[in-house]
Amino acid sequence: MTRGKEHTGQPDTAGCLRTRKFTCFRLMPIAAGLLLANAGHAQSLPAGAAPATGASEPRAASAHAAEDAQLPVVRVTDARAAETGTGPVVGYVARQSTAGTKTDTPLIKTPQAVSVVTRDQMDIQDAQSVAQALRYTSGVNPEQRGTNTDSLEYLYARGFLIDEFWNGLRTPGPAGGFGFNVTSFDPYMFERIELVHGPASVLYGQGSPGGVVNLVSKLPTAEPLHEIGFQTGSYGRVQGFFDFSGPLDQDGKVLYRLTADGFNTGTQTDYVNQQRFAIAPTITWRPTKDTTLTVYANYQADPEAGLYNTVPVVGTIQTGVSQLPRSFNPGEPTFDSFRKTQESIGYQFDQRLNDIWSLRQSYRFLHNSQTVQYVADDLGYVNNGTELAREAYLNYGMVNSNTIDNQAIARFGTGPVSHQVTVGVDYQNIQFDHHFYGSADNNVPSLSITNPQYGLAIPYPTFLFGTSQAESVKQLGTYAQDQFDIGRWSFLLGVREDWTNEDSTSYANGSSTSQFNRAFTWRAGGTYQFDNGIAPYASYTKSFLPQVGADYNGKAFDPTTGEQYEVGVKFQPKGYNSFVTVSAFHLTQNDVLTTDPVHTGFQVETGQVRSQGFEVEAHASLTNNLQLIASYTYTNLLNTKSNTADLDKVPVGIPRNTASLWADYTLHAGPLAGLQFGTGVRYIGGSYGDTANTLLTSSATLVDLAVRYDLGQAFSSLRGWTASLNASNLLNREYMASCSNGSCYWGEGRLVLAGLKYQW
Repeated sequence: MTRGKEHTGQPDTAGCLRTRKFTCFRLMPIAAGLLLANAGHAQSLPAGAAPATGASEPRAASAHAAEDAQLPVVRVTDARAAETGTGPVVGYVARQSTAGTKTDTPLIKTPQAVSVVTRDQMDIQDAQSVAQALRYTSGVNPEQRGTNTDSLEYLYARGFLIDEFWNGLRTPGPAGGFGFNVTSFDPYMFERIELVHGPASVLYGQGSPGGVVNLVSKLPTAEPLHEIGFQTGSYGRVQGFFDFSGPLDQDGKVLYRLTADGFNTGTQTDYVNQQRFAIAPTITWRPTKDTTLTVYANYQADPEAGLYNTVPVVGTIQTGVSQLPRSFNPGEPTFDSFRKTQESIGYQFDQRLNDIWSLRQSYRFLHNSQTVQYVADDLGYVNNGTELAREAYLNYGMVNSNTIDNQAIARFGTGPVSHQVTVGVDYQNIQFDHHFYGSADNNVPSLSITNPQYGLAIPYPTFLFGTSQAESVKQLGTYAQDQFDIGRWSFLLGVREDWTNEDSTSYANGSSTSQFNRAFTWRAGGTYQFDNGIAPYASYTKSFLPQVGADYNGKAFDPTTGEQYEVGVKFQPKGYNSFVTVSAFHLTQNDVLTTDPVHTGFQVETGQVRSQGFEVEAHASLTNNLQLIASYTYTNLLNTKSNTADLDKVPVGIPRNTASLWADYTLHAGPLAGLQFGTGVRYIGGSYGDTANTLLTSSATLVDLAVRYDLGQAFSSLRGWTASLNASNLLNREYMASCSNGSCYWGEGRLVLAGLKYQW
């Protein structure tokens, strides 16, 4: 379902020019064509904003004095010129981001690969999860866990499980060691989704060497915005949503936004459903031009959160007594349950003190509770390979997270050098509670694969696993960063010191452990911008991630450390709305845990994982009608140090090659004016499904389709209505998203969605 604002850039039938925010300028018929032909010539820029790249110079007043005397003055704001690192983007081509520097910085000046998925891209592709939104992004493997990306956001970048942030603050997830408590969000709530490729600890503290994903909320708008819609489609899906925004007072000092989405649907797995309701209220208060306070909240309930199960390798990608269909459910529908609830509230306060200094403080509290109860097929086959031996599991727990980030930003010059210096202190306190039970004595009934009989009595899991525990993670970090320009050169230097405390108490035996770590990380990089828009860059950056536990001698494990060398070229051609990034990287993660070769049952931190490769990503508006996204990723991942058989082997689930191409075309004139159609092709290479690298999954090429039509173009009575049709994996290609030592995750089959929305 297309759920964004229309921005055809053409006058509607009432003589109005529609922009991203539904600004409508009433034009005199004589002046309409002249205005459109010269829309870039009379720009009204916000204070302090530079003209957009490629914008034309204003016309000389003397050349058109007579004409200007007769026509009314109409000022058009160029949306590209007004772009910020957290705000809306017209189309697919973002030029600014905060994810890579924590400041509003042009992407071409950031010496590290950063990808931005815009709201418009999410809308036309009808992304139903953050993972789906990243399908056409380089460097990321977003759907390794297969079909249920709505609730299980296991995102891998450059070969490593990565962290997610929301408005610049960490959300608890699997990359941070919080197990099955996976924080996930409905993508309709976000203005953009950003990926920083590679280590980012110098900005965000402890984290994966693969990078971070930052989710940027929709913010209140100064102009009224109203959208409501619904869609239906495969598996009986019923979905409704709305997005309202605008000023609450006459002076526009108090703004609001209220966004909600909800759906109920079946899935491609028999007897597995999904339900969700999510709502996100936001208030912005601007008492003065130098002061802004935004308070935002989010509530999301998933009473049926989808599939949390796997299928066996034998009988799917390997031949068994009988091959299992993609819809086969190896669990027990009367017993299985997966539900989760998330609640959060936070704020961001900005204060400009003078021409040099400004302050910012961001805070958020987040609560996440989940229960997963299911029967798994992880005990192999019995009865001559005709039945699955199964085991019942129960996971339940919660996460409470408090995070705060304080920044002081100074902008000043020293001779020919212009500086933007950021110093900050951030803190996070995460309380994690996890209970994990399994079946006792293998007393769960097996399941026939040829004639499955559901409804059998399942003994309640009573065996408490040793991983059940309460854990507290606290981190205090201080950082400093200088972004400085000298002529065509842009440089970035950053340093950070972190102190972490991790305390855990076992529910199995009552034992307690406490661990303290500190880490120093830094990065440096530079970019040179040529006149033609080409900007080569190079950078070095580090990361760290604490590890819980101790070796045979009782010494607490040090954090794993990551370091990355990256070189590349960014291209922002003058006069064209496009952006291209080509990057090559060499990334290593050191001090990885591996088996102790001397003391059985213990580990040592002598392992190493190396990732190297290159990535290409391009976003372009080639004409007023045609938009394009293209990406390619080559990832050479290897265990370069290990005391086990996985030495010199490729970690499971990471394809070496992926590629994608998306194009959409909009008709602005003629009998089909208002029709937009797009198509995409995604290639996902095969990946290893076991640590010994003896099992390789097949590659898959998937086709996506999107069509939307502005009904008001053909029928004036339907102004504001838009119809849409989306199909992902249009050809219904069967493939495995990944496998790991005997268990596999099906990729999502064909999903067709049709919708209707109204904007006013």
